[in-house]
Amino acid sequence: MIVTTLVTEFGKKAAERWLALLAVPGLVFTGFAVVAVLLGHARWAEFGSLGARLSGWSDDTTRTLLVAILVVAAAAAAGYLAQALGGGVENLLTGQWSRLGRSLATSLTARRRERWDALNDGEHNEERNRLALSPPICPTWIGDRLRAPAVRVRQDYGLDLASTWPRLWLLLPDSMREPLAAARARFDAACALGGWSLLYLALGAWWWPSAVVGVALALTSRRRARSAAAGYADLVESTVDVRRDELIRHFARDQEIGRVQGLELTERFRKGT
Repeated sequence: MIVTTLVTEFGKKAAERWLALLAVPGLVFTGFAVVAVLLGHARWAEFGSLGARLSGWSDDTTRTLLVAILVVAAAAAAGYLAQALGGGVENLLTGQWSRLGRSLATSLTARRRERWDALNDGEHNEERNRLALSPPICPTWIGDRLRAPAVRVRQDYGLDLASTWPRLWLLLPDSMREPLAAARARFDAACALGGWSLLYLALGAWWWPSAVVGVALALTSRRRARSAAAGYADLVESTVDVRRDELIRHFARDQEIGRVQGLELTERFRKGT
């Protein structure tokens, strides 16, 4: 009975998530695609003719059902494609660029580091922190902001965040996990919005107003991603700050709290790798 209830609730949540993230945006995009195909650039604003052209599709029940199935399938496909493109958008925003962009990434990172070093004189801390909280190692602000907790935690506590985080996560109560998961979900959603922007920009080849929507979505995606990245990075670093003592008491041989114990845990967690 309990298992059945859990499965049912999971199914409901999965359906709600699919509807919110894929189905509704996919249906909107499919609608744009239909308009783009029917109107094109030459008649981009002739919306009055759409009703007459679409009414012919509803004359036959079988044809209407087939069209409905195709629309739902197209919406789902568009949703999954946007999610996949969102991964590429995340790589772009976080500075994880391919070989083709490696030279540009190196140049931008060097320029950011020069600016950061010039501001690291004790008199421009606020301006320096707006650029990056730690010495820039990425070509983008978002990339450096997401990596800053690892640099700062290693510097202050001697902990390697990559190997420490999975163990720390297991010690966290749900009340701390949920905000972290929600913050990460907001960043993922912002990147997925960037995936939708690419689809709308591509559709602009057939109907130019779609490209305008794509540009607006791209700008919104970047703004939301910056905000979400900052919030998520703050929560990760704050979690380590709050739970570091508990982590050391749980794993360290020496129950004193300090950077030495952090270095000891790093060596233990990494297991010589």
